Amino acid sequence: MSSTQGRPKLARCFAAHLTPNAPLAALLSGALLASALFVGGCDTPGADSASSAPAEEATAAPTPAQPAPAQTAQNRPQPALPAATRPASFADLVAEVRPAVVNIYTRQEIRTPGRFNPFSGSRIVPQRRVAESLGSGFIIDAGGQVLTNYHVIKDATEIGVRLFDNRLFKAEVIGTDPKTDVALLQIIGAKSDLPTIKLGDAKDLRVGDWVVAIGNPLGLTSTVTAGIASAIGRHNLPLGGAMSYQDFIQTDASINPGNSGGPLINTQGEVVGINTAVSAEGQGIGFATPINMAVEILEQLQTNGRVERSWLGIYADDVPRRVREELGLPDDISGALVTNVVAGGPAEKVGLKRGDILLRINSQPINDAKHLAWMASNLGIGKTVELEFWHYDAIKRTQLTLGALPN
Repeated sequence: MSSTQGRPKLARCFAAHLTPNAPLAALLSGALLASALFVGGCDTPGADSASSAPAEEATAAPTPAQPAPAQTAQNRPQPALPAATRPASFADLVAEVRPAVVNIYTRQEIRTPGRFNPFSGSRIVPQRRVAESLGSGFIIDAGGQVLTNYHVIKDATEIGVRLFDNRLFKAEVIGTDPKTDVALLQIIGAKSDLPTIKLGDAKDLRVGDWVVAIGNPLGLTSTVTAGIASAIGRHNLPLGGAMSYQDFIQTDASINPGNSGGPLINTQGEVVGINTAVSAEGQGIGFATPINMAVEILEQLQTNGRVERSWLGIYADDVPRRVREELGLPDDISGALVTNVVAGGPAEKVGLKRGDILLRINSQPINDAKHLAWMASNLGIGKTVELEFWHYDAIKRTQLTLGALPN
């Protein structure tokens, strides 16, 4: 999926839009669901949005790279589960985690500006309409904090949440991060005794492992589907918007409009992903954002309401095999190739040059350009880090103070 041509079209899987101008209370009560469950509302981008990266992601050029940071542990050999320990049923697991999964209902007021009618000579009065949509989420704090997708609540003027026990609440946005498509909500008015779900580690997920998706597809509340992790480290998917950091888990667990924001769960009952997108042209091809990405930005969402990212001040790409051979690099060195250095940026100030290969940051190996972009963005503005890099024919080290990623 590294080129725009021939890619499957992808759709964000939240928007089963309902009848306009109905009150949110009616939407929450489910009175409108029967008449409008199957109205298609997923935004399906065209091919021109497939691989373009926003200016803020200047640290890495989109390429068909190796799996990015959250998934590199997949390369470690791990023993297969004995047949006796493989689940004969997911019923006990589902009973434990489903109470923490919520349905999310949003309303968005859309105004059409007034304009002059050249045929009648009169002014057309501005119009107002209300769009409503469905999504999913999961409770991570007994006080009512809910993780979901940003695109589920984007531009919403009202947000409602239905719990597993059918209690209805309003919710407000605590923080959002369009670049990872993650949003954090707060349920309003609930006691601090809500059921929660444990966050796992997507690094431990292997291709072929069982996973379970729970959500609100097409308004069908608390729907459970199961499948396997079909692939890991998917990126460069043609999703619209500002989602520039991608490291998807691909799964064949059934995901449909309304599932967005719901959890992808491993056999230990832990969240390993946030269901985010589906292929509009295939079957059994869904994508979940690794939970590790949400965990790394969670504190910033809770305290700042947004994510401020740090920056090296370079453009980078994966190291081509030809370059490896020309430089005589060992096979066990991955790294990221510096393709350009931003004038006045942190990298230029410490003497990094085009053609250098970054190997480690603070002794942590760099797997590829996407991994570098994610690592550098989360280390912290103003933090000084140690860089290890290949310069001409030798490994060198330097200290660099990270800047703020430009907007």
